[in-house]
Amino acid sequence: MKPKDLWSFSNLKIGSPFFIHNVKIYPIEGKLGDDGFTTIEEAIRTRSVILKDIHGVDKISIQNTGERPVFAIDGEEVLGARQNRILNVDIYIEPQKEYVVPVTCIEQHRWEGSPIFSEGGFTITPSLRSTLAQTVKESLEKKQGFKSNQSLIWSQIDITLKATRISSLTSSFHDIYKTLNDVIEELMEGLETIENSIGFLAYIKDEFIGCDFFGSNPIYRRFEKKLLKSYILDGYIRRYVKGPSIPKSPEEVMSLISDSTLKKHQSPTEGDILIGNKENLLTKIFTTQGNLLHVAAFPAG
Repeated sequence: MKPKDLWSFSNLKIGSPFFIHNVKIYPIEGKLGDDGFTTIEEAIRTRSVILKDIHGVDKISIQNTGERPVFAIDGEEVLGARQNRILNVDIYIEPQKEYVVPVTCIEQHRWEGSPIFSEGGFTITPSLRSTLAQTVKESLEKKQGFKSNQSLIWSQIDITLKATRISSLTSSFHDIYKTLNDVIEELMEGLETIENSIGFLAYIKDEFIGCDFFGSNPIYRRFEKKLLKSYILDGYIRRYVKGPSIPKSPEEVMSLISDSTLKKHQSPTEGDILIGNKENLLTKIFTTQGNLLHVAAFPAG
């Protein structure tokens, strides 16, 4: 199936670009879906969700004890338990439901602590999310579920730590974020929300590095700051480590997204995950009962 046959991508508008440090941001305006949920961060703060470690590194349990559905996107971090993890894919959990969710460890040298997670407050960089998405896609093609390539993720984190000369006793990506957070906050100082936007495309040196957009502006605004911070962090890291990029204009990227042939997979929670690749652009779309919540696309390789 192709996104353009299901949603009105042609009605989306690409706004005027602006820079945050070395990252060029193109806002995306329009509407594709509806709100009606709480984010996983909001749910953790109100204690309406319980995240628990279970046997092994690649899965955790998430129970929604609240009154509204809980939504989270790929690459969001959950802290604590025996190791810090990131979600492999977007998830959507209805009230009073519990699911076992696929995750990836981003802290190699620790296996101790309580079984309970807390909010991470950030999303990994688009470079790492590209690797995450590609390896999950490969696992799906092999009928191995939503597994990532754990060793490859660890390797990329180690390379980044060494290149940026950031010290981490447990080889944790969170230590990269903590070390550079003040720099990122300073770069974002004075930045106001992108009015009427549902997301953005990001470029470095006129090459596409990734995009995230959502069904509506209210959804986007709840993810805006943490996503922008992750792209700015990527821009900083790319001064030391080369990341994936493709020389495609915003219009070309949006055309590729809408025209990609995507395969539908039942989410490990509720909803569907559509994923596919066209001309070295990997696209992922998350929907619940036909309602589009999130689109992400990254250079493949």
